[in-house]
Amino acid sequence: MTKAICTLIVLAAVCVALAAVAKSNQTQSDKKLLHTLKPPTNGVIHVACIVSDKTTLIDLAGPWDVFVSTMVTSQGQPWRGGDDMIMPFSVYAVSDSQKPISAEGLQIVPNYTFEDAPRPQVIVIPAQGGRSEAQKKWLLDNARTADLTMSVCTGASMLAAYGLLDHQRATTHHMFVNDMQKKYPAVQFVTGLRYIDNDKVASAAGETSGIDLALHVVERYYGREIAQATADFIEYKGELWKNPQYGEVKSVSGL
Repeated sequence: MTKAICTLIVLAAVCVALAAVAKSNQTQSDKKLLHTLKPPTNGVIHVACIVSDKTTLIDLAGPWDVFVSTMVTSQGQPWRGGDDMIMPFSVYAVSDSQKPISAEGLQIVPNYTFEDAPRPQVIVIPAQGGRSEAQKKWLLDNARTADLTMSVCTGASMLAAYGLLDHQRATTHHMFVNDMQKKYPAVQFVTGLRYIDNDKVASAAGETSGIDLALHVVERYYGREIAQATADFIEYKGELWKNPQYGEVKSVSGL
């Protein structure tokens, strides 16, 4: 083998390695570009969880528990015990009515209807079966002013159906991602990530990935230290909320 051929092989290997590194760092680089979220002046961050019949419990309960378990001191430090404790996230469920809904056999009574719910800074959409005009109008109106609207699992179908994911990357449960891509071709569905944050709209993959996305949202508001303290409090040992890539990132559409 000639020296020139050896040099070409080495250069090709280096190019492949650099491309792999660039691809693996893409998600982390994109994340750094996201602007830090600022809590309202009154310090209360309203988190509205849209619910309807057939809501998936872990999609709702995972992010819910992350937000209600975020605790800080009056000085903005992680709470480690004692009386100086503030819970900045106010979480509530909103639906067409306050009639009980069925969530995998558990009855949930929404806190508010779409007519009287407080205006949220964060909107959470778990997987569910219900659609209504009141739901659509409320979501579109509030997503414009919210800091972030996030879906979990096939909750992404609501965002996609209402046009909130058009021409953006998104993810969902791995069992449904191909069907979702066919149904909503304006969205670029991607696998290999626990979540995708497009700054104003974010989507998590299936089930427990909503916990990762919620911790990421806490980090955007309060920084890594407080988000880590929240993960520690709920005894969540996953690390993918810090960098959501767990495999090769692939576009389902092939784009």
